[in-house]
Amino acid sequence: MKTSLACVAFGLALLTRVMALAGDLSEPGIAFPSDFSKPAQLRIMEALKHPDCKFLGGRFVNSFTSLNYAGETKALNLFMEQLAKCPGVVLAVRFKAEGFAEGCDWMIAHEAGDPCKLTVHVNLKSSRVKLEDLVIPEVKGPPVEPEK
Repeated sequence: MKTSLACVAFGLALLTRVMALAGDLSEPGIAFPSDFSKPAQLRIMEALKHPDCKFLGGRFVNSFTSLNYAGETKALNLFMEQLAKCPGVVLAVRFKAEGFAEGCDWMIAHEAGDPCKLTVHVNLKSSRVKLEDLVIPEVKGPPVEPEK
């Protein structure tokens, strides 16, 4: 009996994995919780569709989204600056040399469970992005609390 229950549990776990929602994206888009601020969503979506950046396509699996872009360093700088100015956004920047789609200069990674966090992965092998000209947006920490 224990073996049968274990087999059923294992089968259900596999079925859950197989039934994951996944697909390709032909335009920039990320998932937001239903109660996420609509004006904030619009600002983020505007930034993801920045006219200086070429969207190459994207992919989603459940609540995780990756968006691929091509462009020069200036376009990436403007893109990150616009994202950093969106209300509530936490922007992380990572550098890596592998795992990019062909022609991709940077990728955005987003998890709907943490809707304000966007991670820009910069392709170190890109011929169009010059690291010496890359500008990471200004970061502001929380306000200084007065001493008690």
